[in-house]
Amino acid sequence: MRIRLLAFFSFLCAAAGGFAQTTIGLRIDHKAGQAEFDASTMLVTPLGELVNIDRLEYYLSDMSVVHDGGQETPLNGAYVLADAFVDEVHPLGLVSGVESVEGLKFKVGIDPENNHSDPVTWPQDHPLAPQVPSMHWGWSAGYIFVALEGDSGPNGSEIHQVHALGDDNHQAGEMDVVASIENGVMILDVEADVLGFYNQLSVAEGFINHGEDGEAVLVCYNLADDVFRLPGAVSVSGIEHDAFDFHLVPREGGAELRFDQPLAHTAEVSLLDILGRPLHTETLPEGTTRHAFFDVHSGAFLVTIATRNHLVTRRWIQAH
Repeated sequence: MRIRLLAFFSFLCAAAGGFAQTTIGLRIDHKAGQAEFDASTMLVTPLGELVNIDRLEYYLSDMSVVHDGGQETPLNGAYVLADAFVDEVHPLGLVSGVESVEGLKFKVGIDPENNHSDPVTWPQDHPLAPQVPSMHWGWSAGYIFVALEGDSGPNGSEIHQVHALGDDNHQAGEMDVVASIENGVMILDVEADVLGFYNQLSVAEGFINHGEDGEAVLVCYNLADDVFRLPGAVSVSGIEHDAFDFHLVPREGGAELRFDQPLAHTAEVSLLDILGRPLHTETLPEGTTRHAFFDVHSGAFLVTIATRNHLVTRRWIQAH
């Protein structure tokens, strides 16, 4: 994996000024599942499709640190431009009164106030300055929130490419972190599983999406919800006897729910629109392993399955 050193000297020097302030940096370790991620890695997505990633970059903004028992302190002016092929520490700025950090709240992409600004107005070493390859689509469209490019299929013959844009895709997320002090700087460590970008994203037939809809919406939601985790997290606690998980497998006119094990109790499955308004609800009996949705029009949906003490929700993009 390539290592890129940021212009970090001013970041460190800031830590020396002011006894009550703490300088914070975010260090992201990109993984493919539990394995190290690099350009030569052939991956299997959650939908069982073979992919090879050529480019994966993304922006985070509107960040705040969660600390000392749930307090929140905004990190004003902090932006992260992360490259899955590069290990680096991203400066987040200075905070006061922070001792024990529990997490980091963020939004995907760039805030609407700056999304349509001119990149050349930013300092050369700023994440919003011009990048190579470009992370800016134009003043009217704004910055590219997520750039995901690669090939798929057994022979790598299909190309998939998402350049996600749009103020509406400025989705909120939260990550748990491990904090430590290194050279006077509080470093927040987190892992990012690149396979999370592919949750419910089928690439077997290839596509190109440079826009604000469809696959672009999905990868932004995935970045908000399904990418970040604590370092080394696999299974930190025992699974409840009635816990379950499921995958959504696209099919013509709908999708099929596939549970990782038969349901231990009856469950209520609900199909909702992206605003959380219920469209259809059905009760699944104990022992169910699969359930199909039919005649669903194209768009973005939420699928929620609840038992008496367990709840799982997935976002689903139904293509045309």
